[in-house]
Amino acid sequence: MASLAKNIGLSLFTFLSRIVSGSVIYIILARLMSLEDFGLLSFGVSLAGLLSVIAEFGFSLMAQRDIPQDRFSFSDYVINTLIQKVGFSILSLIGGLVYLLLLYSGNNLTIGIIFVVNAIITSNTTYFFAIFRAKNMFKIESWLALFYTASLIILVIIYYLFKLDVLFIAYGLLLVRFLQLIVLTSIYGSKFKFKIQINKEIQRYLFINSFSFGAHYIIGIFYLLIDTQLIAYYVGNEALALYSAFFKIILLLLIFTDLFNNVFLPYLAKLFPKDLFKFKMEALLINKAIASIGILLFVFINLFSNDIVTLLYSEKYSASISLTIPLSFVLLFRVFSVVYAVLLTISNHQNIRVLIVFVTLVVNLILNFFIIPEFGYVGASYVSMFTHFVLFTLYFVFTIKYFNTILVDLRLILFAVSSILFVLFREFILDENYFIINVLYMFACSGFLFISFKRNQINKLKYILLNKNI
Repeated sequence: MASLAKNIGLSLFTFLSRIVSGSVIYIILARLMSLEDFGLLSFGVSLAGLLSVIAEFGFSLMAQRDIPQDRFSFSDYVINTLIQKVGFSILSLIGGLVYLLLLYSGNNLTIGIIFVVNAIITSNTTYFFAIFRAKNMFKIESWLALFYTASLIILVIIYYLFKLDVLFIAYGLLLVRFLQLIVLTSIYGSKFKFKIQINKEIQRYLFINSFSFGAHYIIGIFYLLIDTQLIAYYVGNEALALYSAFFKIILLLLIFTDLFNNVFLPYLAKLFPKDLFKFKMEALLINKAIASIGILLFVFINLFSNDIVTLLYSEKYSASISLTIPLSFVLLFRVFSVVYAVLLTISNHQNIRVLIVFVTLVVNLILNFFIIPEFGYVGASYVSMFTHFVLFTLYFVFTIKYFNTILVDLRLILFAVSSILFVLFREFILDENYFIINVLYMFACSGFLFISFKRNQINKLKYILLNKNI
C-alpha cells in the first residue's frame, strides 16, 4: 500500500495541474477577454458547479468513506451507485434548463446550456476520481488532471491565435471533460468488473444514506456559489467578472487544504472505529497542521492582494481589491472548518452536517437577496464572510458536543489571534503598504508557525505521512 506521503505527492501533482486548469487558465482568459465575456464565462462555470453537485449528490464523499471500510463488494457498490446517479443527472439537467429558460436570454442562455451539459459530465468524472482515491490509486487522477490541463492550454492558445469568442472556450471545456470521462470509464473497465447487476441491499443503503450526503453536498456548494448567479442577475456580467476574479484567487489557495483533506479523509475514516483515543489525538494534530497552513494563506493574501491582483489580472480588475478582507476571512473560516466537518462525516453524524449547511444557506440567501441589489458584489463578499463564520461556529460547537474536544491547543490559538489582529491593524490603521515589511512579516509568521509545533508533534506528522502500514 502506498504511504500517505506518496499519496500526498501524487495529490500535489494533481494539485499543481488544478492550479493551472482551475485558476491560471482563467486568469489568462480574464486578461484576454473583456469584462463582459469573462463575466459570461464565470456565469457558466458557476452554474455548472451548482448543477454538478445535484447530479453528483454526495456519492463521491460516500465512496471515500464506504470503500475503505469494505461495506459492500466494491464492483457491486460502484455499479449500483452509478445507476442511482442517472436519476440525479436527469433531475439536474431538467432543473438547469428550466432555470435558464425562465430567467435568461441571449448569450447567458447559450453559455448556460453548454455548461448544464458540462455539469452532468463533470459529476461523473468526480465520482470516478473518488473511487480511485478510495482504492489508493491516486496516480490515475494525477495523469488525467495533467491531460485536462494540457488540453485547456491548447484551447487558450487557439482562442488567442485565431481571435475566437467565449463560445469557443465553452464548447472546448465541454469537449475536454467528455474525453476525460471516456478515458476514466475505460480505465475502470480494464481494472475492475463492469457488470451491471442491481443489488437491492445496496440500492436500499444508498437510497437511505445518500440523502444526507447529497443534501449536504448540494447545500454546501449552493451557499458558496449561489451569490454568483444573483450577482449576474441583479448587477450584471461585468460585476460578476470582478467578483469571480478575486474569488478565483481564494479558491486557488483553498486547493492547498483540499490536497490534505483528500488524503486524510480515508485515513481517519479507517482509523475511527478501531481506536477512538488515537483517532482524537491524530485528528487534533491534523487539524493543527491544516489550520496553520490556512492562517499563513490568510496573512499572505492580505499582505499581497494589491500586488497579486495587478500582476495576475491587470489594472482593469483593480476594483476587486476591495474584496480582500471579507474574502480572506472566507478562506480562513473554510480552512478552520475542514477537520471538524470530516469528523462529523466519518462518525455517522452526516445529518448534522446537512443541518449546518442548510442553516448557512438560508442565512446566505436571505442576506444576499437584500444586500446584493443595494451593495452589489462588495456586499455579497461580506455576506459570504458572515455565513462562513456561522458555518465554522456550528461545526465547532457540534464537534465539542459529540467528541468532547475542541481539537486546538493554546499555541494554535495564539498564532491565529495574533495573525488576525495584525491583518486588521494593517488594513484599518496603517496608511502605507510597505512591501519589504510585508515580506519580513511573512518570514516571521512562518517561523512562529514552525515553533508552534512541539518536537513530538512534528515526529508524529512524519510518521503518519511516511508509514505505509497505518
